[in-house]
Amino acid sequence: MTQGDTIYLLSEGSDLQRVPRKHYESEDLLQALIEKYPDVLAGDQMGTDEDVRLLVVKREAGVPDCEGGLDRWAVDHLLLDQHGVPTLVEVKRSSDTRIRREVVGQLLEYAANVDVYWPSDRIRSLAVEHHGGTAGLDQAILELLQVEAEGDASETIESYWKLVDENLRDGKLRLLFVADELPREVRRIIEFLNEKMKDVEVLGVELRQYVGEGLRAMVPRVIGQTEAIRRAKSPSTPSPRHTTQDELLAACPPDIHDAVSAMIEDAERRDLTVYWGTKGLSLRAMAPNGRLQSLFYFYPPGNDGWPTAQVQGYVDEALRGTEMGQQFVDDLMAIPGFKKGGRYTMRLAFTADTAPSIRQALEIVWKTAEAMSA
Repeated sequence: MTQGDTIYLLSEGSDLQRVPRKHYESEDLLQALIEKYPDVLAGDQMGTDEDVRLLVVKREAGVPDCEGGLDRWAVDHLLLDQHGVPTLVEVKRSSDTRIRREVVGQLLEYAANVDVYWPSDRIRSLAVEHHGGTAGLDQAILELLQVEAEGDASETIESYWKLVDENLRDGKLRLLFVADELPREVRRIIEFLNEKMKDVEVLGVELRQYVGEGLRAMVPRVIGQTEAIRRAKSPSTPSPRHTTQDELLAACPPDIHDAVSAMIEDAERRDLTVYWGTKGLSLRAMAPNGRLQSLFYFYPPGNDGWPTAQVQGYVDEALRGTEMGQQFVDDLMAIPGFKKGGRYTMRLAFTADTAPSIRQALEIVWKTAEAMSA
């Protein structure tokens, strides 16, 4: 550890807190942090035109060494990015002597066998298990892709898994070596491999930890990436483009512009997250499981063949089978004009005539959002 390696935090009261760097207490702690917060792997330092977003598939994912064989090894973490690229992560503390050259050969061996001996549905089955079922995984994938949950969601998800399978069969992988500090010789090996390997991206992530009074800060730094390599290995398929408020209003009749704008402003004022999708928007609230859950959607005319703009109340996974979720459905369906649009969806045309009903529906959304976060 470098002597004097410290960060300084300045509070609103101008108090300066010195936060010294500290080794992770155990490798298990470092792995647990990555499993819970994959964003700490610094995907924003990996991408080209967009950040790399990562979805956890499995911690300790088994890897066989022959066709149909039992698992011989276990990679510390298996993740996927928004382009369907499997990402293998090997974690070591700097105090572990195996972090020298041994860890590089270890991860390369995992990658070589994953490429050959994993069946096409292996990653998907592991992901279903980790996310507690297909519904939870589908929602996580849609959030990864930053697309709306309604409409052609099933087609979008199947297309994504097809892309994962193609990447796996083509040997297109990302290998991440993660430690609180990577030795100089390992950094050089990573840089060399990433420069010379065409289909496999090889990166190191130094995830330094700083511990102070009542806080823990993690500062990531990606190693082995250059602008030339980044562009040479960037995915050819761009992520879906998100709409904007101006574009959304332009696609709607002028007589509902004020009502739509008021809905957005009111949602933001009430601390709901306004999520902009490729076609419309959704209003999201924090659920007890710590994840943002969609409660209400708005789409301009033409979505799913509807000639008018529409709103959709949505019973997300966190509400299904609960008293709160049933009350949400009952309250929306009691409003004149709302009809079932699917198993978990209630729809209503958004016109100047239905604006009072929309306001009534939004009051139910606000009430449910408050109850979810209580």
